[in-house]
Amino acid sequence: MSLENLNGTRFDPIRGRIAPEKVAEYVAATGDDSDRWQAVAPPSYAGALLFMAAPLLLDREDVRSHTKVLVHVDQRFAWHGPLTVGGDVTLVGSVSKMRSRGATTFVTFEMAVDGSSGRLLDSASTFLLGQEPAAAPGVDHGEPPATQHGPTETPSPIQHAGPGSALPSLAKSASRIDLVRYAGASGDFNPIHYDHEAARAAGLDGIVVHGLLMGAWMSQLAAATSSRSDPLAELRLRFRVALRPGVAASVVGTVSEADGDVERIDVSLLADDVDLVTGHATVRRG
Repeated sequence: MSLENLNGTRFDPIRGRIAPEKVAEYVAATGDDSDRWQAVAPPSYAGALLFMAAPLLLDREDVRSHTKVLVHVDQRFAWHGPLTVGGDVTLVGSVSKMRSRGATTFVTFEMAVDGSSGRLLDSASTFLLGQEPAAAPGVDHGEPPATQHGPTETPSPIQHAGPGSALPSLAKSASRIDLVRYAGASGDFNPIHYDHEAARAAGLDGIVVHGLLMGAWMSQLAAATSSRSDPLAELRLRFRVALRPGVAASVVGTVSEADGDVERIDVSLLADDVDLVTGHATVRRG
């Protein structure tokens, strides 16, 4: 059964709160700077807000049969102000595009988040839904020890020389335990991130790191170039290659353009010289 009849669906609003304890849990799970994010949540907390709304679509009974494979393809966040800790929010999700090709469906899920002073965040996510994996998994080499991970750094403030400047890289990695912690902090419980057999049934060699956890690492590097409480205006991400737990990765970035109080940064997550995620961040300065 095609899901294209869901095109244009708008879901009922969800009312919630940017709770201090949830922000602290999220900051710890993503390896961000806990001293910086006290009065406001980090920009990447947008991922936790997204997974307050996305289950309205992904957990529907008529959609679940299409999610044996569920892959996050790309993501756009646009921030209009800081995500103030303790603030009440209203989230509205909608399906702006749904197209099926055989057993595969691409869906664009949009979300708007409003606070007491107006719009805080706009989000657009592209998910690939599949009834069957595109290919069989590779040889099963098992999973690394639950706590194994590579070097991991907490972001610190970055000074740079403007357009053309390469930013210092940021080492990142996640263990299997880290992925469970991130699932709890973000609400993203896709089993390919914690269940080995479910991941292999979806065509993967084993469990993989959440796309938005990798995106959070990338946002940390970009946000470190600004001292503002709302450092990012926009972040666009394309998820290209999966990252396995325990594998060392690094976030790299280059300042591509400066225009007044706004800079644009090309940012990537690499492992073994392979681009896993590529993106572009618009950073507010001053």
